[in-house]
Amino acid sequence: MRILFLIPDLRTGIVARSRERLHHRGGFGSRFGDERGLWTTEVFGGTLNIMRQCALARSLGAAAVMATRSGRDTYRSRGIGQLPFVAWADRRRDDVCIVPDVYSRLADEVVGRVVVYMQHPNLVRPDFVHARPDLRLWTCSPLMSECCRRVLPGKEPTFAPNIVDPESFPLIQQEQRDAGRLAALPRKNGMEFIQAAYRRYRDDGGRYWKLDLIDGVPFSEFAARFRGPQALLVASEIEGCGLPGMEAMAAGIVVIGSNARGASFYMRNRETALVANTPDAAATALRAIEDPQLRQQLSSAGYAFIQRFFPDAQPKRFWEAFLAELEHT
Repeated sequence: MRILFLIPDLRTGIVARSRERLHHRGGFGSRFGDERGLWTTEVFGGTLNIMRQCALARSLGAAAVMATRSGRDTYRSRGIGQLPFVAWADRRRDDVCIVPDVYSRLADEVVGRVVVYMQHPNLVRPDFVHARPDLRLWTCSPLMSECCRRVLPGKEPTFAPNIVDPESFPLIQQEQRDAGRLAALPRKNGMEFIQAAYRRYRDDGGRYWKLDLIDGVPFSEFAARFRGPQALLVASEIEGCGLPGMEAMAAGIVVIGSNARGASFYMRNRETALVANTPDAAATALRAIEDPQLRQQLSSAGYAFIQRFFPDAQPKRFWEAFLAELEHT
């Protein structure tokens, strides 16, 4: 028995971008090929999370492999490396297949046990037979579980904790960070919210924070750039979980801003983060965390909370239980 983790092939360069523009317009469709093509032009946090899930399963002795249409690791340095790849078409009857939400229709083609891994609300669709007894639903947050119950009734989802990599995001104390550096991710978080919040902060006399936009960089550079900021402004209207905020907390960065309708459940207002779901509220929060004592308090509490998502904590217990269940079914 193998465990196959399906992800799309990564296409890069001018040709890939041209095909992307011709293939789809807007939303997730602009960044993914059709489900038969199994390709993408971007490396998403959800894909890296799936790779980490595979690596953790392998560390526990499972015969876990990544699966792409090509059967090759097209991510190379943009992935996490050191994982075996097989062709999706070469799956076997006794394989357990983990299918991401963007390709949920392919669950119906799997003969045998299959998991549909739901990581974003916009991709939860009733386009597969979810009630079959050998199918499981995995989700990454309470919001995602609620979404699955609404769209796919009768199948209780299982919470599969995201994996935060403390080696990629080592803890760096606030006093060792770049004073006044505020990171924001416009691709993930919405440039309009970020600009409005920062403009209001400056208009109100705020001068401590200097905005640092992180956009369109490979994962290794993204992780490296998280070693400097003291704070991260998040602004997504909706997420499945919001992995960058979790990674920021692991690194010792104070997280403020939108909790994505509650998807970023780890953002507990004035406990682990400052929740501010409007630009005005975010501007007020930016003034509040000029206070180094508050920053240290939130940074310490955020790190203490997020450690449960390190590989050796909740994710390891989840995989130990799942592998034991597979052995007895």
